[in-house]
Amino acid sequence: MYRLLALDLDGTLLTPQHTISERTYAALQKAVTAGMVLVVATGQTLDVLRAVCAQLPLEAPQIIYNGAIIADIRNGAILHEQLVPPEHILSALALIHNFGLHGVYHTRGRVYVDQGTPNARQWYRPPVPPAIEVDDVASLYPEPCVKLVGAGEPATLREKRLELERLLSGKLYVTQASRELIEFLHPQVSKGRALQTVTAMLGLAPAEVVAIGDNHNDIGMLRFAGLGIAMGNAHDEVKAEADYVTLRNSEDGVAAAIEEKVLPYLS
Repeated sequence: MYRLLALDLDGTLLTPQHTISERTYAALQKAVTAGMVLVVATGQTLDVLRAVCAQLPLEAPQIIYNGAIIADIRNGAILHEQLVPPEHILSALALIHNFGLHGVYHTRGRVYVDQGTPNARQWYRPPVPPAIEVDDVASLYPEPCVKLVGAGEPATLREKRLELERLLSGKLYVTQASRELIEFLHPQVSKGRALQTVTAMLGLAPAEVVAIGDNHNDIGMLRFAGLGIAMGNAHDEVKAEADYVTLRNSEDGVAAAIEEKVLPYLS
């Protein structure tokens, strides 16, 4: 029987308008009433998670910053944390800039972006604090860093990610959280590893886990879960790792997956 449902946020749980549909709310509530635990696994901050998921019954540890932090959403307590190794911060930022990307530096409390980073002022809406523009995010070093990000053009970003993965192999975990963002984290960090940690915290087995996602950073979750589901809007590399492909996030794909693949198997 399934006991835990792990959900990516952007491109999965959220519609293209960055909301949770009524159908999805209803499906999630039915799953919780039947005994499932909800875990949102996102590259976003705790502030974002609290703002957009305020109406969800989130009681379990939640996964933020692509797994760099596992937190208690109710009181903000950090239950598990792995920061970017300080010795790799400046070299990674140099690579980000050499690849023609804008740098982003996430501390525990705020997000800093290079001056002129496209759309950075639209990334967060109140009550989430806005990103802070600085001349060069490398100036934040040696401030403790949760993750680094390179923002760039979607047309070439996937190819750049593959090359950056090669260059930083063994030093940092490199992943793609969206069409515009490449993320750089502690080498032992990923959503999949964090989901494994949360599952162990709750005394559950992988076979009891359902995971749903749409991008490269979700692949580890899909591989770990007893049932891995890719969104219809997911990239082909994600769909290839899934046990099942549901509808797009614009078509209530999460609700459809829960209704078809989860609720009938709960008792």
